[in-house]
Amino acid sequence: MVSGEEEQSLVYGVRISSVGPGNSIGLDGGYHLSGLDLAMKLHYIKGIYYFDGDASREVTVTQIKAATFVLFNDYYVSCGRFRREESGRPFIKCNDCGARFIEAECRKTVEEWLQMIGDDSSPQKLLVSDKVIGPELHFSPPVYMQVTRFKCRGISIGLSWAHVLGDAFSAAAFINSLAALLFGGAAVTPLSPPPPPPGIGNIATTPPPKPPSSAAAKPPLSLRRIDPVGDHWIPTNNSKMESFSFNLNATQLAQLQTQMPRQTPPFESIAAALWQSVANLRRGSEPTTVTLCKLDPIKQQGKIIGNAQKISTVKSGAAVSVTDRRELADLLVVGAAEEEGDLVEEAVERDNGVGDFIVYGANLTFVKWDEADFYGEEMGMDFERPKFVYYAVDGVGDSGAVVVVPGLGGSGGRFVTVILRENEEVGLKAELIANGMLL
Repeated sequence: MVSGEEEQSLVYGVRISSVGPGNSIGLDGGYHLSGLDLAMKLHYIKGIYYFDGDASREVTVTQIKAATFVLFNDYYVSCGRFRREESGRPFIKCNDCGARFIEAECRKTVEEWLQMIGDDSSPQKLLVSDKVIGPELHFSPPVYMQVTRFKCRGISIGLSWAHVLGDAFSAAAFINSLAALLFGGAAVTPLSPPPPPPGIGNIATTPPPKPPSSAAAKPPLSLRRIDPVGDHWIPTNNSKMESFSFNLNATQLAQLQTQMPRQTPPFESIAAALWQSVANLRRGSEPTTVTLCKLDPIKQQGKIIGNAQKISTVKSGAAVSVTDRRELADLLVVGAAEEEGDLVEEAVERDNGVGDFIVYGANLTFVKWDEADFYGEEMGMDFERPKFVYYAVDGVGDSGAVVVVPGLGGSGGRFVTVILRENEEVGLKAELIANGMLL
């Protein structure tokens, strides 16, 4: 465990500037946010990409900034600022205001850092911005990037991505494109002025027609309305939330899967075990309903940004703490999940996008990001790939969340980040040790 004072001394020399499109877009139009986008507006995706190869040692901050100017020619919506229509519904004004760019130095090597976070994930927050949208809505950038140079000359690229822009699939595509520019031999010089908006959504000052909805529609279990937050987009929880991470290597994961029904996939095996472990901590108020968030790249095709993840709920008819975890795995795998994406969209649209909601932490939420293309493998290009990619979520409600991404070292394991109430961490770690999931 690293103390707060030690953490602060690990990263130093912080400098802040702004980056944006290399070419002025000149549209100054409005990007309409869907109901699903607005359902996620109080959540933030945090990603950290670690590079320690020879190529990253040669890359300079100046080159990284030059690459972002090229990249934001396509991702110019993410350089806009939030405004409200007369009704109060938020939209993004595409005005080229840019993203924040943070530079820093680290006293550790990449290898030392990764060994350290295997025991304690708290230092991760030093490598990615914790800023949120607001309270000055008009001036808040939805994207923060942090480049940290390690003692070994490797680098990390930290991305704080407002979930209202898009899901982890969108965030991964953004960083993969940046890595291709940096390490793939692509020119990092300004592009010619962009063509009309390339399929990133509806660029307009008025929204498209709303889908039909019914006031009597079934309310989604995965969505919870919260008290109005105004222009400061972060939920107010009843409990302080803390996170910790652990790596399940391939051997541990295989052992866990032997405790589940045959052919239970890794994600559902992890979710079943943690669902029951959290239920053991919350006797008397244990979670019988959980939310599953999974990527849906098919829905995302043809779009650069946007929220297209599958949101579904699974409900147990019995107390989870005394249910055989194999039965929980069956519930998660064999079709008991009820998809609620359309219900979430309709619920937000019935309120004309003005209400404030949470998805992550409305129920205990399991986030399947272990199949996202965080390493750029689907791009079909030969460029320097990160040694490790960390992803988590901020703005999680009191019920907590579990994020599952590919494991350290690319060995077939999984890296798991758990966000729970601060008084639950010790108990959950004891449960994980007893289950062989934590060494």
